[in-house]
Amino acid sequence: MDRQERRQKMRKVLRSHSESMPITMTSLADLFHVSVRTIASDLDALSEEAEESGIEILRRSGMGVWARPVAREGAAKAAGAYVMRRKERRDAILLRLLSGKIHAGEELAELLGISRNTFLEDLKEVKETLARYALSYHSRRGAGIWAEGGEQEIRDMLIHIFAKGGENFKHYEGETPEDASFSRRAFRRYARDLPIRELSSAFLALMRRWGILDDDDSLSRMIVALAVQLRRIGEGHAMRAAGRVSFLSDEGREVARLADEIGAMMEAYAPEARSAAETEYLVKELLHSKIFVAPKREALAKHDVDVRSMALARRFVRYAQTWLGEIYLDDDELVCHLAMHLMPAIERAHFGIVLSNPLLGKIKDRYCALYSIAKRAAERLGEEEDIHFSEDEIGYMTIHLGAAVERKKMQKTKGLSVLLVCGNGVGTANLMAMTLKSRLPYIDIAKTVSFYKLQKADLSGIDLVISTAPLELPHRAVLHVSPIMTQEEIEVISGQIEYFRKQKAHAKRRETVTEAQGLSDLLTPSVIWLDGEAASWEEAVRMSGELLHAAGAVTRRYVDRMVQCVKGMGAYIVVCPGVAMPHAGTTDGVRRIAVSFLRLKSPVRFPSAGEAWADLFFAFSTTDEERHRRLLEDLWKLFQDAEALGKLRTFRKPSDVTEFLRRFLERG
Repeated sequence: MDRQERRQKMRKVLRSHSESMPITMTSLADLFHVSVRTIASDLDALSEEAEESGIEILRRSGMGVWARPVAREGAAKAAGAYVMRRKERRDAILLRLLSGKIHAGEELAELLGISRNTFLEDLKEVKETLARYALSYHSRRGAGIWAEGGEQEIRDMLIHIFAKGGENFKHYEGETPEDASFSRRAFRRYARDLPIRELSSAFLALMRRWGILDDDDSLSRMIVALAVQLRRIGEGHAMRAAGRVSFLSDEGREVARLADEIGAMMEAYAPEARSAAETEYLVKELLHSKIFVAPKREALAKHDVDVRSMALARRFVRYAQTWLGEIYLDDDELVCHLAMHLMPAIERAHFGIVLSNPLLGKIKDRYCALYSIAKRAAERLGEEEDIHFSEDEIGYMTIHLGAAVERKKMQKTKGLSVLLVCGNGVGTANLMAMTLKSRLPYIDIAKTVSFYKLQKADLSGIDLVISTAPLELPHRAVLHVSPIMTQEEIEVISGQIEYFRKQKAHAKRRETVTEAQGLSDLLTPSVIWLDGEAASWEEAVRMSGELLHAAGAVTRRYVDRMVQCVKGMGAYIVVCPGVAMPHAGTTDGVRRIAVSFLRLKSPVRFPSAGEAWADLFFAFSTTDEERHRRLLEDLWKLFQDAEALGKLRTFRKPSDVTEFLRRFLERG
């Protein structure tokens, strides 16, 4: 069952449940054989369509989900008539104005069943929409109102309205469904004389041959674009002016080849569809629909993605992870999925195509900090590639970052870091490890040591010690087991480890709700070093890390990892000229959130990074991806103020630094 079909069926299921008898998201997940996260995504999409589909989806924690009809108003409510909502009225007016005919305003108001004042209010929004799509509004006294514009812009507007309907072209029928949204009904009327079923079947067959069948929304939008193309050509509005289609990548050139094949397919319905101008239209619509010729699933599984795309993704992740407070370049899924998105995003920016992201508002609201981080990374990447990413594109990048953050959280929530202590040889230790992992998949056996080497072992980050020899460790939970465990012992140990896992998760939740600390709270005179001398960037990074270690915030392993991260990933820690933010991962020996400040007498330069240099080092550590958000927002404000950074280079005492930063942050 594809996404659109699932959502259509889900809408019907929700309509059969009420507030007195809601259905849980878990039940919906079981019903449709998908995850609860997928159900949540579907519900978000259905909620977006609520106004158009005539239902309102409600969710209440501890109860479940249900739907109810949107309330109608006035005489129409009493008569049981359907009342158009504001968005629907706006789209209805736009379609009339773009029909090529002149309409009287009073006539349109009467047709929509609204007053003249309401129509004039709607018209203000219509004019703004027309301007946004580079279309012009016209009116003539005694004649009426209409809209004009370039052929590409008119088609863009029509596609924008029709594609919102979520038409399922895999199962396209002639009759309009009773629960169809306004956009869907409008498209059915617009395409009533077109061979949509035949066209859809031919297009989907072509996509199968190219191995492109992943995104139902993208395919549906493209079929809408083909229907609009066919209708406009039939009305004598073929594209005339053709520009030179140039691409920045090999994948982009494959899109041009795909567009040419689609044009050959469309030629059977309209000979003009094979022209150079119409082929350019198809190229742009493929990019706009997010249909980009990329590696197949097998290639993605092997991470066999275009070298340049992977390089772009890694650069984006480097720029973002400075602010995320965690190391994400080891997340192959994030890097590969970003690589798949970034190359077409760059091609769209190159063509000036602004992708519409219907979830942008929710992304900005729910993932405000992540969106801000993605925007900074995108701006830096855009400067290097000489392009500009739209907010809608950055919203999609934020989704990829959000998924990576959630994966890290799940790993940490499920993971219980275990140290095995064994005095009976490596073979016995391996057998114990395999037995425990097979029964308790959520444990992470971090290392295995012999009883005699335990004193030298680094226990930072270890939640539990399992030992075959009796021992006691301060501030560590220890379980004593037999070298060859019986079934009864395994059952007992399972219960004990489950208890520790729950304790860890509870402590994590308690820690997360602790009030976030900012730069003024964390940066004290004891972690400030003014006018230090370093012979190299490595020495400077270690000096800033030693301040954190001396404060008890990190282990020495964390300081080593800070250096290793720069060696392995380059000078991504240089966030602006003269300023570096060294850090390592949350599992590299972090004890608590902290920040230090090191000012060098003379700047140090970083190798293989052009002109990257720094004399101000703000090292930090964090226990998770949430608690340091306020700290990094404060640092971001500071780094954007050249005058403030200049003053930090003049203070003679650590207390002067802390007092200045307190006043600076209070001021704005």
